[in-house]
Amino acid sequence: MSQITETLLDDIRSRFAQVDHCPQQGQRVFFENAGGALTLNSVVDTSKAYAAIPDNQGRDNAGSHELVRVINKAKDDMRVFMNAPGGQFFVGESGTELLFRVIMNACLGTAADGIVLGSTVEHPATRSACHRWARISGKTHLLVAHDDSRGLVTAQDYAAQVTPDTRVATILHTSPVTGMGMDVPAISAAIRAVSPDCIIIIDGIQHAAHGQIDIASYDVDGYVISPYKMFSRHGYGLAWISDRMTAMEHDSLVGGP
Repeated sequence: MSQITETLLDDIRSRFAQVDHCPQQGQRVFFENAGGALTLNSVVDTSKAYAAIPDNQGRDNAGSHELVRVINKAKDDMRVFMNAPGGQFFVGESGTELLFRVIMNACLGTAADGIVLGSTVEHPATRSACHRWARISGKTHLLVAHDDSRGLVTAQDYAAQVTPDTRVATILHTSPVTGMGMDVPAISAAIRAVSPDCIIIIDGIQHAAHGQIDIASYDVDGYVISPYKMFSRHGYGLAWISDRMTAMEHDSLVGGP
């Protein structure tokens, strides 16, 4: 069994910014279980380099062409990283903002009745978005009760409450509070067994830091992460949506994608 030696630990720590020192607080130990994460020095350097570029993607010049190449390469890399051969990736202000946006489009893009189904173990991001957009879109927001003793919700729990008129469903992949992961493929299958056309959206924000993501195996329509939890930086989120969700009406420029 491999062991972390003092030399290896020093090498690992050297890759990150502000490991043991805060510009405001001074020397300290950074210990966050859900609300923050260390940032790789390479991310700091890359962010600085791109922040200095005056060009915008989509223009006809060398700098713009290079930006488009990098963006397309990043999307291809994300397809491999999250095993998502179909659908598309896009970024937003944060993981929470993207969950609101994806849930909004799911609620507005489905029939103006029925159920939006979530669970009590979920983060306020999905619960708040569903509470708001279910009401606006003429739907009822229902919550599946989680098992307090286990800190999770199961496929059987969802199966007991899903109905044929469940239009939108949300699943928390891993809880930042209990630390427990949900069986997303099993929950998705339980939902589709009763409501095959349901739009299923996954909050993978906490899971991305700790477990493999395999979108192709989930049979879902949306998956959202916050890259800062994976040693990237604060200030943006990343979302994947399925082809059928891509085809739904959404905020866009007239004549744009």
